[in-house]
Amino acid sequence: MTNKRSRLKIETTKKLLDIESRDRLTSKSINALSNNPQLLKEYLESSLAHTFSELLFRLTYEIYSEEKASQLWKQIVAHKIDLEKMFKRDVGILVAALDYLTNVTGDLSSPKIMDDLRIEEAADIATRDSLTGLYIRAIFEFSLSRIIAEHARYDKKLSLLLADIDGFKQVNDRFGHQAGDDVLRRIGKLFLDTIREADLPARYGGEEFSVILPETPINQAVALAERLCKKVYQHFSEKGPELTISIGVSCIQKPSITTALQLVHSADKALYTAKHAGKNRVEKYEKDSHLGS
Repeated sequence: MTNKRSRLKIETTKKLLDIESRDRLTSKSINALSNNPQLLKEYLESSLAHTFSELLFRLTYEIYSEEKASQLWKQIVAHKIDLEKMFKRDVGILVAALDYLTNVTGDLSSPKIMDDLRIEEAADIATRDSLTGLYIRAIFEFSLSRIIAEHARYDKKLSLLLADIDGFKQVNDRFGHQAGDDVLRRIGKLFLDTIREADLPARYGGEEFSVILPETPINQAVALAERLCKKVYQHFSEKGPELTISIGVSCIQKPSITTALQLVHSADKALYTAKHAGKNRVEKYEKDSHLGS
């Protein structure tokens, strides 16, 4: 019996590996999950990152809370069954989701159906800032809590960078907003060229940027932040206008920093220290040195 159970577990794992490719889900793979309730259950339990909100996000590129996503998924699956009875064929979970969210709930105003070869292009349009090429803030917030939860599950280090352009207002005032947009575009590229593939960079605000650094202790995060500062300084010293960035660094630290809000707040405090200590510098959050902040 034990050997049979082990074989079944191995088979399930192989199926999951077939469906999952570096955490990228497509409409085709999600359709395979929706047609196999047991496999879906195994998949959802295999990682904290894979939830109903993740499944719906990969289908529609709309962000739902986990509670709403769970309810919607059940309703969409029931709608899929109704459609298949009506049309007497498999309509697929993507068609069912878009039809339900458009024609039944009205959640989506302009749905699009596309093949998997174009899914990455659509994802970029929906999730990345058009100016910098970095992820939009909503994706940063959507991702941070679940990345923290997964790291806590395996007791892994996780760091966060918050960066701000020094003197950005003066660039806009002196050279105009087109020059300001060009600065943002160039800094976005510098970030993308410097960070690792596993990192998640975002445009956090107007001239603020953030980078989630999975499996990264704070000293490694500081080293990366210092490289970013140096690259920005060198680039704009050579090509103008002269400007720099300041970066605050924080890391998950039990028991004081364990949530997304605490991690962002501590990185923001470190950024504040960097700005008021002369700018063009990196500061890491250390509890004792920020008690009065």
